[in-house]
This record gives sequence, structure tokens and C-alpha cells, in this order.
Amino acid sequence: MKDNDVDPTDSGSQNPYCILLHQLTGTSILKPRCKQVSFLWRKSHKETIKTEVRRPAHIKNIHPKKLAPVREKVVKELFSALPKEEQLDWSHAAKEDHQELLKQWEREIKSSPSTVLKDCQRYVQPFFTS
Repeated sequence: MKDNDVDPTDSGSQNPYCILLHQLTGTSILKPRCKQVSFLWRKSHKETIKTEVRRPAHIKNIHPKKLAPVREKVVKELFSALPKEEQLDWSHAAKEDHQELLKQWEREIKSSPSTVLKDCQRYVQPFFTS
């Protein structure tokens, strides 16, 4: 039976079928990866980054939809300008966040499947589509 309606964005650790397959055959479910330190920093400094990206020195007639490379460059510059102690603090925060994600992932892998009806219906594929 083919699973044509499988959501590719669905995490393997959230899908009970993937967990069962992992437990029976040992196939790997990807562990969560550690996020980049600058990524965590940028989430709490959105306004600073936004104002810096909109400066005329950075824009130079660039279409607003193509500002992603400029934004990445600005984030890299601003984060590298931080004092080393603050960069280390953000590094420790990223490691702690990664440890929490790993603990949650292991709990999901080792726990039994959910018996909540809503969770069970999430993975049922409809026989007929309208």
C-alpha cells in the first residue's frame, strides 16, 4: 500500500508508524540537530536586524523579496561584533536547547503510542477524496 498523502514535513518522531518501524527494524529516525548560535540570537533581535537591513548602504536597489542574503550578512556581522562573553552565553543557550530537544525526542521514541483519539486520527488516510 502506498502512502501518497504522507506529509513530508512530518517529523519521524511524531509519526507512530515511523516509531514502530524504528523499534522493529532499527531504521534510524533523525535526531534533532543543534541550531546555529546566530540563529537563536537573531530570533530575539528581529527589530535590530530589520532596521540594519533597511539601511541604504545594504539595500542598493535590491528587490524586497531578494533581501535574504543581505539579511544573513547583517546577522553574521552583528553577531560577530558581540563581545566574546555574550557569544559564549548564546552558545551555551544553543547547547541547552539542543539537550532539551534530544530529551524530548528520546521520550517520543521510547514511549508507547498515544491513545488520544485526535492523535490517532491524524495519521489515518481517507479512502475517498472529494
